[in-house]
Amino acid sequence: MSPILSVMPGRAKRLALLTAVLAIAASFVHSVQVRQEEPEVATPRVGDDPLTGAVLLDLADDLSATERDVLEARIHDAIAPYEWPTGDAALGETLSEAAQLFRLNAPRSELDDLRAALADEGVESFELERRWSLPEDAEAYRLPLEAETPAPARGDAFVPNDPFYRHQWHLDQIQMPKAWRRQQGEGVVVAVIDTGVAFRDVDGRFKQVPDLAEPRFVPGWDFVDGDDTPDDEHGHGTHVAGTIAQSTNNGVGVAGVAPRASIMPIRVLDARGGGAWGNVAAGIRWAADHGAHVINMSLGGGINSQAIASAIAYAHRKGVVVVAAAGNTGRGRVQYPAANRFTVAVGAVRFDETLSFYSSYGSALDVVAPGGDLRVDQNHDGMPDGVLQNTILARSPERSDYLAFQGTSMAAPHVAGVAALLRASGVRDPAAIERILKETAKSKKDRNRYGAGLIQADDALRAATKDLGVTRGLTALGFAGLLFFGFRRRLAIGAAGLFGGAAITSGGLGALGLSSALSPLSALGALGTLAPIVLALLPMLLVGLLYGWKNARGLVAGAAVGVAAFAIVEAWLPTWDASWGGLAGPFLVVVSLVSITLGLLVAKRGVTDRES
Repeated sequence: MSPILSVMPGRAKRLALLTAVLAIAASFVHSVQVRQEEPEVATPRVGDDPLTGAVLLDLADDLSATERDVLEARIHDAIAPYEWPTGDAALGETLSEAAQLFRLNAPRSELDDLRAALADEGVESFELERRWSLPEDAEAYRLPLEAETPAPARGDAFVPNDPFYRHQWHLDQIQMPKAWRRQQGEGVVVAVIDTGVAFRDVDGRFKQVPDLAEPRFVPGWDFVDGDDTPDDEHGHGTHVAGTIAQSTNNGVGVAGVAPRASIMPIRVLDARGGGAWGNVAAGIRWAADHGAHVINMSLGGGINSQAIASAIAYAHRKGVVVVAAAGNTGRGRVQYPAANRFTVAVGAVRFDETLSFYSSYGSALDVVAPGGDLRVDQNHDGMPDGVLQNTILARSPERSDYLAFQGTSMAAPHVAGVAALLRASGVRDPAAIERILKETAKSKKDRNRYGAGLIQADDALRAATKDLGVTRGLTALGFAGLLFFGFRRRLAIGAAGLFGGAAITSGGLGALGLSSALSPLSALGALGTLAPIVLALLPMLLVGLLYGWKNARGLVAGAAVGVAAFAIVEAWLPTWDASWGGLAGPFLVVVSLVSITLGLLVAKRGVTDRES
């Protein structure tokens, strides 16, 4: 029996034991529930997205070559007596080999036979392909280019020296001046799945917009033309990319939410702003497979695509945060892909934080962000209240200007940018990023119209770093206190080593706002599925390396307690993407129990050594 229990009265022993058992059981249950997939919200069909005339065929990723040959033969036979190729060509146009996603331009009269022939478990979806487009009401206002001086500094806030920042009310609205002091998105890749981005100069036809000169661009893909040149011919994608990562504090133009993030341009919409489902699904898969951490989609329609839904689920499993515009219908139905599971659906508000007249809303809405309203000038800055960024002029990709747009298309990249900041701060689980965005949002009470509320970048970063570091540190100090005061007569280690090792290892320094605010252990999240296993091995490794150094045993015991605290808080408030489903939480609870037991054994061993 535990020495603590041995000195307690019988009733107190039973109560303490029952409390401990209940706490452990609650930890197991909660650690599983917090990682459960959210149920998909049923969204009524809205609108009439036009058909492309093709069939979109999505096969299982793990389909074997033999199984694929069988399906190819079935397709050929189903389309007979029309001429149709055999072999791989029977599948039509390959949109994504990795996803086994194909587009078939089959005769309409044979679709029923084709559908029946492909009723196979190896076929994830078979659907008539449709086109999505940019949300309606995408108006624009051109800013008169007049010399303006930078806005003056404001207290502890970082105010960039970009001369037109004074018109970016939308960045002030989500606390960017304070958030920029904490994080600017370095090391995070955001895929902009849109009309492309004006990210380079090409033979006088395309020209990089001046205010995207500093952000780093990583290779992308053009699914409209089928090549590696995702240049913008419309302007929408460049505007969206600017909100995410416009060059900031460079004395030019305007600012962006995550200026040190990298942009991955993915072109799925043509010069008129329309694109087929297959291009969107392939674009999502390509981004997830090529290193994107966040995906922004400011596009959509009223009808769901199973191939796109599957691609979003795939990206989520790979640790990607998927953000999408709720739509500009002004009706109580969130459009797709925002309405899909694993997508952060974003509505739009204007300067006074009320829902913009065009914004879609409903039960599938997650949060709102600045989208603007070009009909009004509520902040009295002399220009309509749109979202201002640097982009190309319509039908003139070689020319650029500072344009104010309105729409949920403009709201979504604010959220994608803040998600990039959270990712850069150490939060790698996409579900955890969404949870932090929602929990720190400024509540508007009407969840049907505003979701969890208006995103707040600084509050989100504080919750992800300082607040979480404090939580882990206090938990570690609590565990250390239980050991020290419960066993103080039987321990030969000092309080300083025990409490100091526990606080530092767990992340208690986050209370001081240091760079390692989450914890030194937070870096393990980069190991993905291996992170919990490495965390479990750390206390044993420390004991093996430092146990022989008697003066270090207090720190070793404290470090073990710190690992225990980190593991239990990670079980309750996950930030890692372990991809273990419901097993990660219970495993972390076990790690916590084992670590605190190991810390106790190290601390008590000191007494044995001293007595011997």
